[in-house]
Amino acid sequence: MATLTLEQKIAQTKDTLARLTEQSRKLENGQKIITGGMALSIARKNPERAKMLLDDYNNEVTKKSDLDRLQPVIDELQAIVDKANTPRN
Repeated sequence: MATLTLEQKIAQTKDTLARLTEQSRKLENGQKIITGGMALSIARKNPERAKMLLDDYNNEVTKKSDLDRLQPVIDELQAIVDKANTPRN
């Protein structure tokens, strides 16, 4: 078996690091998706949570492109809050 040069060992280590970094990124993204979905599910059932999530969006989301992407969700949550605050006759 041929021994690897130092450069080959470095290249292998970089490849391993890249794979592990990608695995970590995928895990984190999956966790974010699940957490976001759970938060939306709860907010859709609970006007108080919908209001809290709207407040978070207003305070934390500053990029226009992010706000544009979230606008349908923001509108949906606002409708839930508005419906809960509408007096019933």
